[in-house]
This record gives sequence, C-alpha cells and structure tokens, in this order.
Amino acid sequence: MAGWLKETKKDVEIKIILFLISPFISFLYSLRRLNTKSSYIVIFLSSIFFGIAFNAEKVVNGEFDYDSSFYRMKFENYVFINFYEYKEGFISFLAFDDGKKDYYFDTVAFYISRFTDNYHYLFMVFSIVFSYFFLKSLKFFTQEEKFNFSLICFILLFLFTFNQIFNINGARFWTAAWVAVYCIFQVHRNNKIYYLLLALITPFIHGTYWIFVFILFSSIFLVRYNRFWTILFFISFLASSLAIEFIKLSQSYLPEFLSKMVDQYTSEENMQKGWSGFGWLPEVFKYLVIFYTNFLVFLFIRHSAEIKSNIKTERLYSFLLMWVTIFNFMMIIPSLGNRYIQLSYPIIAYIWLVVFYRNKYDYVILFLPLIFVWEIMRYFRYYKDTLDVSFYFSSPVYIVYKYLISFNGM
Repeated sequence: MAGWLKETKKDVEIKIILFLISPFISFLYSLRRLNTKSSYIVIFLSSIFFGIAFNAEKVVNGEFDYDSSFYRMKFENYVFINFYEYKEGFISFLAFDDGKKDYYFDTVAFYISRFTDNYHYLFMVFSIVFSYFFLKSLKFFTQEEKFNFSLICFILLFLFTFNQIFNINGARFWTAAWVAVYCIFQVHRNNKIYYLLLALITPFIHGTYWIFVFILFSSIFLVRYNRFWTILFFISFLASSLAIEFIKLSQSYLPEFLSKMVDQYTSEENMQKGWSGFGWLPEVFKYLVIFYTNFLVFLFIRHSAEIKSNIKTERLYSFLLMWVTIFNFMMIIPSLGNRYIQLSYPIIAYIWLVVFYRNKYDYVILFLPLIFVWEIMRYFRYYKDTLDVSFYFSSPVYIVYKYLISFNGM
C-alpha cells in the first residue's frame, strides 16, 4: 500500500477554517486529497455532526417513514427500562431465545437513556461506530498506489462507499456491514486470520450476521475451490428462485431464533415489499444493478488468472466469487439477498482499482452512475428528508447548540 499522502500546512489550515464554518463544506474540500490523515479526520468529525443533526421524525401519516423513527420511539421508551430488565434482555440474547436477535441498539439506547432522552445523542453514537469501521475499511482503497483524483477512481469510490453515513438510519444492519467488510479485508487481503474473532461481534449488532460469520469461517477452507464456485456462480444467476424453497425446507433444523427470522424474511408481506413505491421503475433499476454487479464478477472470472497472480486480490477474488454466488441464490428474499450482496461492492471496487484500472474495460465503470441512478436519487431524497438545509452551512458550535443543548424534543 502506498500509505498516506504528505500533508501540506496550507491544506490543513484550509480544512480547519472550512470546518469551523461548516463541517459539510470542509468534507467536500477534503475529497480532493482524500488519502491524507487530515481528510480522514474531517470525514470522521463531519459524520459525527451528521449524526447529531439527523432528524428522526416519530411518524409520518400515521406510519414510521424511516427506520430511524422506530429507533427514536424505542429509545425514548428506554427511559423506563431499569438495569435488571436490560440485563435480562442481554441474557436472553446470549441464550439465543426467540425474543432478542441482537443487542447493539438496546445497549447503546440503554446507556444513553441513563442521562438524556434526546435522541440526537443516540444517532451521534451510531455515527461514531459506523464511521470508525467505514474509514478503517476505506483506508484499504484510498491507500492503493493507483488511487487518484480521476473520474474512474471516484466512480469506484462511490461503489466502495455505497453504504454511506445516511445508513445510521438503519443502524444495526449497515453498521455490522462495515465491521464485516473490514474483517473480510483483514482476513482475505492481509491474511490476518485472528480477525475472525472480530467477525463474531457482528451478530451482536444485527442478528442475521450469523450467516456472515458462517460464510467467513467456511471461506478459510472453501475459497480454494474456484472452479466449483465459478460453475455455481453461473447456476446461481439463473436459478436463484429455488433458494427460498431450500431455506424453508431447512427451517426445522435451525435454532428457534434463526427459524423465526426465516419466517420474517420469507413471509408473504415481505415478499411483496419490493414492489411498493413508484410502480415498476424501481424494480427495473434494482435488477439492472443486480445484473451489472454480476457482469463485473463475470469480467473478473474471465481474467481470474491475472487477479489471482496478485497477492492483494487473490483471496479476495475467491471470497467474492463465493459470496456473490451464495447471495445470488438468496436474492429472492427481500432484506436478505439484496442487502448482503451490497457487501460485495467494496471488494469489487478494490479489485478493479488494483487489477483493472486503466485497462480496456474502464468504459464499463463509466456506465455505473447510469445503472445506479435510481439509488443516487433515493439517497438525495433521504438526505433531504432527514437533514435541515441549514446543516450544510452551519458551524459545529451551532449544530451542537441546536441539537444537543437546546433541543426540546420536536
């Protein structure tokens, strides 16, 4: 890895001045020299201030419009939970009882509710944990020798960081996602097997990550079978509809808490959720993204010899092939396959940067913003709905005063 870019006094001074004016403006400026320690500090602090300013309305039109609304309601109810009840819930989680799938939110909510009922503190803590593992993962990408301020690199950067700070909205799954990605890079890029222990934390954050733990542990032994996973990859792309039947058949052999999750994720109600929204258009773009992702993996398969000849990408490629194949089969299940496949995006972006950057296939990456245009538009709407416009031009002092000191619960 190339390491950090050398800092310049002028660049650091500009970042500090801009940050005191507005963390968001300083963040935008920092993108031009992303691979510096000062830029990482700006991104980390800007993310925290995003968490502080994050608006979680309780209900919209009688329903929870965002996951954050539900988290806010649960957090405000935690004021009435005593330590004995919290401890009993934690024991229930450790015992794999059906009541508690994970305990990350409950733990953060309980301890913050000891001193305040202001939910902005809750999302501030969520942003700290999320951003820490996000930046630890991003460092693998930005410290590569080939990373620069080019259009292709920034499109790949978008793909790598697709799981962005807004996703503290769904704090559990997407925070666990960055912990998982960091573990994947440490285990299969740096060959540090002891990071398997860190992976065991992910089910504490979100209960479905027992799937990730099983796959990551299994991958130590199974990634070597590239020919097998290559064949299965093509089958998975064509026959993913059979996956739900397999999961339902295996339900009776699973622990009770996992069995209930199968019910949740394969219920008729959840199976139909993907078709809500703006008619057929979101579905078209969803399947374009899935096809495009698989096409990128197909290009990797065609040039697997080149990828496997590079020590940085050899095991990552094998893990990617295994991961995408498994979740192609699970793609039919909303909130499972489609979410977990997104953990492949940082791996794809990294392999492309290391092996494919500035070769004849770069034009394929230029299509990515078009393929992801619906997702980009969705994120614009998300930020519009959850941030006051004033945030983008507010100083950190004003943000702290408005949301942490004078906030009145509205």
